[in-house]
Amino acid sequence: EADGGDHDIDIIEEGSGDTNYNEESEDYDQLVAYVADQREADGGDHDIDIIEEGSGDNASNEESDDYDQLVADVADQSEADGGDHDIDIIEEGSGDTNYNDESDYEQDYDYNSDQSSGDEDLCDNPICWSPRCSGAEAEHLDDIVCGCCPVRRPVRRTDIDLTVSCSPSGALVRYNLTDVLGFGLENLTVVISYQMEGEQDSLDSQEVENFDDTEFSWPGLCSGVSYQFCVEVTHADMSNLDEGNMCQACTAHGPPASNPSSLMVSGGLTYLSASWPGVSPQCDDLTYQVLLNGVTQDQPTEKTSHMISFLDPGLYNVSVRAENNEGHSTQPLPTTLYTIREITPPVDVQVTHAVVNGSLTTQLSWNKSIELEEESITRRGYLLNLYTSEEEDVPRLTKNFTWDEMETSFIFDSSLSWNTKFSLQTFFGNHKSNETELTELFSNAIELSPPELVTARNVVINDTLAAVIDWVTSVDDGFEGLGVSITLWTKDNSELYSVSVSNPQNTTTFTFENDLPWDTVVTLRTSVGDALSQGTDPIELFSALELPAPVNMTVTHTVENDTLTVEVE
Repeated sequence: EADGGDHDIDIIEEGSGDTNYNEESEDYDQLVAYVADQREADGGDHDIDIIEEGSGDNASNEESDDYDQLVADVADQSEADGGDHDIDIIEEGSGDTNYNDESDYEQDYDYNSDQSSGDEDLCDNPICWSPRCSGAEAEHLDDIVCGCCPVRRPVRRTDIDLTVSCSPSGALVRYNLTDVLGFGLENLTVVISYQMEGEQDSLDSQEVENFDDTEFSWPGLCSGVSYQFCVEVTHADMSNLDEGNMCQACTAHGPPASNPSSLMVSGGLTYLSASWPGVSPQCDDLTYQVLLNGVTQDQPTEKTSHMISFLDPGLYNVSVRAENNEGHSTQPLPTTLYTIREITPPVDVQVTHAVVNGSLTTQLSWNKSIELEEESITRRGYLLNLYTSEEEDVPRLTKNFTWDEMETSFIFDSSLSWNTKFSLQTFFGNHKSNETELTELFSNAIELSPPELVTARNVVINDTLAAVIDWVTSVDDGFEGLGVSITLWTKDNSELYSVSVSNPQNTTTFTFENDLPWDTVVTLRTSVGDALSQGTDPIELFSALELPAPVNMTVTHTVENDTLTVEVE
């Protein structure tokens, strides 16, 4: 084809001198079939001759690379047949010049990587995917035309119809695996990923589970940034002809695709502070602009919060939008109505505990969070709310304090639960601030842990078996309301009864009576008011006592009035 169809190639049967092929050679049959295909493509202008040694009709054209390749291929077949054949390319009308497969012509030939064998030199010929060469790993491996074909058809970008479209709102990757699924590939894996141009690490990757899918999308891209969107196809019989990771670059342009999803505003009497969650992705040129009543305030900020000062009292419509070098987002803005004169709860709340005269005392203090005009006569101050349970929506007790009162104290007694919590509010006229976070009033003063070094020893008191329980209190500083709760249990964990012992008592006694089983066990817990610690491990009350058998037993028999009597001592 490269020489314009000027060459004939013949396969000469040994000793015949005729231009016909050896029908007994399967290798040459395959070669003839291959060249016949080429002749059909060229219009039938070529013959093929393979000259047996000694025939004399040999000529070669050294100017044809295509025939050079054919010589190399047939030389491989000749070597496989024991070296009994010479190969000649005879130009139409030429003289007979002998070309032998041992000549420099063959030795100097430079193999083309697309036509030679081996994993590194696989050929990429369409005939490899034809029925003739399909299954080359099996019955067609001896076909000279198919010998350089890979085991499986390689996957190329053109096989999956890869396309990518992108904008700041995201990227859409389209692909089609229909053709690839027809290649008969084993262990087929398809992974879609994307990364910034020039970066090694992927921003995200997803393995395709349904090969019928034809598209995948990623939300949010940075404007002006080039991304690589890749579809990586791997299988069990990969070759160097497989493209593997097939990528397409795409650069998004435009303003941010979205604005912050929400907006939080707080403040004081002359300022407000706005904060919002950042939009995704976090791009280098991303900024935010705060607006009051639709008018921009100050310069855009890269942060996700902004404070605006020196504001007059009134109702403000606060919003924020995302911007970049190409403009601001056209999506709806998060908006919040805010009234200057916001009242905030006290700050710097401090809680301290001390035992005073045998009683636990809690001292509370706080600071004001806003400054109000001194000339105002509006009633103002603080509210202290007491809750006995977090489930309560309304405080059990509320105490009022004036604007200048910023401390108080509570003594733990039976009027207040151990788990009482409190919150603080600022009030101004009929307006109240939010409550501070609920804080323990007493329960964080000590750690309620069970008594330590608990023992049970058995004694006999007035001919009655008794168990004496001793323990050590785990709380260093005792106070009113602190004690120990002692509970008796059956062996199957059924409660018999409980008794409470006040601090500082650290011992008590139980006698073995008819209402107590022999295998009774006891547990101890520290108690403070209505609160209990975890219990100690169960301790046997009586059953740990070893009961020896009686000794020095005697048996005496007597007969009185014809009656036998036995006396055991």
